[in-house]
Amino acid sequence: MAKINYAKLTDQASKIKAEVSLLDYFFKLEELGELRFDGKKGKEYFFGFHHQKTGSISVKEKDNLWYDHAKGEGGDIIKAVQLFENKSFVEAINRLDKNTDIVADAYQAFYKKNGETEYNVSITKVLDNVQHPALLNYLESRGLELKDVATAGKEVHWTNGKDNFFAIGFENKNGGYAVRSKLYKGNLNGGGISSFTIGANPQSIKMFEGSMDFSSYRNLNPKESFYAIVLNSTGNLTQKLSINVNEKSIEKDIPVHLYFDNGVGGKKATEKALEFIKLAEDKSSFYSEKGLGDINDFLVQQKQNNITQIKR
Repeated sequence: MAKINYAKLTDQASKIKAEVSLLDYFFKLEELGELRFDGKKGKEYFFGFHHQKTGSISVKEKDNLWYDHAKGEGGDIIKAVQLFENKSFVEAINRLDKNTDIVADAYQAFYKKNGETEYNVSITKVLDNVQHPALLNYLESRGLELKDVATAGKEVHWTNGKDNFFAIGFENKNGGYAVRSKLYKGNLNGGGISSFTIGANPQSIKMFEGSMDFSSYRNLNPKESFYAIVLNSTGNLTQKLSINVNEKSIEKDIPVHLYFDNGVGGKKATEKALEFIKLAEDKSSFYSEKGLGDINDFLVQQKQNNITQIKR
């Protein structure tokens, strides 16, 4: 067994704690579906486990420290990796020393750090039909049309302190909304799955990772009737939900089609669903085999290809 160089480890640990962003690491955990981002209150960012109504983990970006108020424990980024990835101190150092996959999606992380958050949120208006020109432009930028979010997507307006915001919102089972706009992706008044019945004669249950994938599927298959389950986070794919979906599938004698993202979180969710849902089928090949991230990527590529062909 190789002898551990404790002096080198100490130097590595000091460098990691000073240079690697703990907040980015927590956003990465959220991206993978391990945690839920609950917003910013004062100078602290709050994250929670999916079974919690209110996130208990606070992160102080300036100090690069975290604390779980529910469990009464916390520490630096090394301690976080030890806990969330079940690693020893030495393993955590080695993992962080090769800091290649810590940073979450930079675009979303920027707006989560600098944009609006859930705290002090008050929903002021919910319109059944999306009307605001900025939101219609956003749909167009994603290759979508108004009909693709009809009956499911609402136009949600809210305040956060003195500021006003709006986005396309999909109501979840807890009475909150998963909201999307050009500048914001998150939850209002708590997270959870969303479920919808599309058409009059559903022939399948279809599970999507996010609302844009669900809407993109409707664009690609406008005449199809199905039961839709939108996770809004892969962390919401619990064993209980999988068992419930399995029971509904067997009761109605219809298959369950999985359309999760072509990434680590999506692949883990697919494996979990296939384990517990007897009639589940992974239907992601039409975009994953092309190296695309999700259904919306496929839709946007299709739209771009059509434009190119027309120009020719």
